[in-house]
Amino acid sequence: MWRMWVGLLLCALACLLVGRTWAGGAPPPLKPVKMEYRSFENEQLQRFAWLGRRVALLTVREDLDPAVMAKLCSTFDKVYEFYREATGREPAKAKQYEDRVTVAEVEKTCGAGCGYLGATGIELMPGCFRELYDGVAKHNEYDQALPYEFGRNFWFYSPQLAYKKEADAGSVITGYAVFMRFPALDAAGVKLGPFRNRSGDEFRREVERLVDLYVADPALTWENTLKRGAAPPNPMDLNGTDLFASFCFRLCRDHGGPKFAARLWKEAARRPEAKSTQDAIDNFVLAASTAAGQDLGPLFVETWRWPVSASARREAAQVRPAQADGSEGTRQAK
Repeated sequence: MWRMWVGLLLCALACLLVGRTWAGGAPPPLKPVKMEYRSFENEQLQRFAWLGRRVALLTVREDLDPAVMAKLCSTFDKVYEFYREATGREPAKAKQYEDRVTVAEVEKTCGAGCGYLGATGIELMPGCFRELYDGVAKHNEYDQALPYEFGRNFWFYSPQLAYKKEADAGSVITGYAVFMRFPALDAAGVKLGPFRNRSGDEFRREVERLVDLYVADPALTWENTLKRGAAPPNPMDLNGTDLFASFCFRLCRDHGGPKFAARLWKEAARRPEAKSTQDAIDNFVLAASTAAGQDLGPLFVETWRWPVSASARREAAQVRPAQADGSEGTRQAK
């Protein structure tokens, strides 16, 4: 009898030690599962699935480093959770494996990386996947493409925020994902890798300072930047999507950081459907004002030179200050 109790005690101790290792150190190595995958191009492919809690990474090769793949799964589980909490929603179910969003390595897709808008499913071409894998294996840094593509999956705001035909809708739709990849990696506690021969830190600083370059040039307005998908001249040749991200960075810096971003997107979802580009602009300004708990009309009109309608200016002026506990502001009853 005493042998049984000793055995049970040793088993419990071993489980406790394993749990501590998982909680405080690197996740345990993974073993891939052979499976069939139908690509965005409707090709039937054989892949090896590495399973996290939220994501399934589908690779061409089985002989990848299990410890690196465990890191990738753990990080992108956290990225998924960040987006879910920031938006208050989950993508529609499109590409999944065992109830996990799939990130598949494929020979051809809609770009180096490709993600469904508002639905699960991401594909990376081999070079893009290799850059992600090697960055983690060699430098413990994460390439920007995959956290960006998760932003595509978690984009739900075209009805409220997308510009119409006369303007470049990508400035906002893509700009959202360009911005959100940065706080997503912050939330996961990992370091951004290099982009266009700049370090991740340098890249982020260039995006953040675009708004300053914009403000410093009085000739620049919404009409000749975001409307056209353009940005101020800059050393990394960043464009209108990055400029929109820079505006988001500045709003977050001045109004509560990542918590502001979460309030912003939830407020955007509450806005009515935009019938015009002007409606989409007004919706963003009003969502930002409500999330900040103050009238941001003067900032957008006078400093940032956005075309905000008179009716939106009046509505923004009715926004109450944010509560002392940091909760979001509200509009005055009309």
